[in-house]
Amino acid sequence: MGNKIAVLGAGTMGPGIATTYALQGYEVSLYSRSQSTLERAARVVASNMELFVEEGQLDIAAADAAKGRIRYTDSVEDAVEDAWYIAETVVEKIPVKTELYALLDRILPENVIIASNTSSLNIFSIMPERRKSHTVIAHFFAPAHILPLVEVVRGPETAEDVMAQAIALHQQCGKTPVRMERYIPGFIVNRMQGALTREVVHLLENGYCSPEDLDLAVKTSLMPRGMLLGLVERMDFAGLDMMVNGLTNKSYQPAPDPGEPKMFFDAVARGDLGAKTGKGLFDYSHLSYEELLQQRDRMLMQSVALAKAFMEHPLHKTEA
Repeated sequence: MGNKIAVLGAGTMGPGIATTYALQGYEVSLYSRSQSTLERAARVVASNMELFVEEGQLDIAAADAAKGRIRYTDSVEDAVEDAWYIAETVVEKIPVKTELYALLDRILPENVIIASNTSSLNIFSIMPERRKSHTVIAHFFAPAHILPLVEVVRGPETAEDVMAQAIALHQQCGKTPVRMERYIPGFIVNRMQGALTREVVHLLENGYCSPEDLDLAVKTSLMPRGMLLGLVERMDFAGLDMMVNGLTNKSYQPAPDPGEPKMFFDAVARGDLGAKTGKGLFDYSHLSYEELLQQRDRMLMQSVALAKAFMEHPLHKTEA
């Protein structure tokens, strides 16, 4: 492993990913073709560091040093120079990623690892042939500098030592890398979220409950229990006989394909995209985007600390 990492893409995920690596002592180049995106990313990184200091997880000197290890650039060639590991987090569009991978293939030395942060795309099918052995998916969750999970997905031709290096890097950074032996769209968590989203749309569009009450129900049941039991162990505690009975009970039918739900499509048409625009299904306009993220992240830190404590004391037997 070298000491230089390039993060390509400075939008929603890039600043948090860059923060993660910089905190571990890596020199990080954060790329975007847009100067305004880079300026916003720098503000988000500064806010991230301030929060770590306020929460007692860093002193000011360490935060300033980490912040100083992140360099901002609008040149891909400049960003990847001397990098041993590339974290790609550009927009989720196949043509954009294909063009970027072709450029990387032309300019990178051999043996540089290319890790995509894609949330669902099969980037292995578009990666230039000679790069496939050094390609993985390393999928973070927002906010990337706080949530521990990184889904590390192996491609058909990914070398085992590349998987090992990607996993070791994120363990070193205090993350929880989860290994997937082969690609499936959405990996683990986004497949779970996709199933939930389908039900959310069905319940809201058909007026069964309000967004506020739906979130209240989930926050006071599934989420706190899930920190301890997850999904699979929950089945053990409910009883596998109950799960089997549920699977054979045909009175419950999953929500149908949502099509184009009016509540959501109308909001997007209005430009109400959620927290990043100040309004979505809820109103966030009382805070700036940076203030909103910092408030969210401060509370998430407490949740993550509790979840980590639970993971250290599993209820089931572990291997000796």
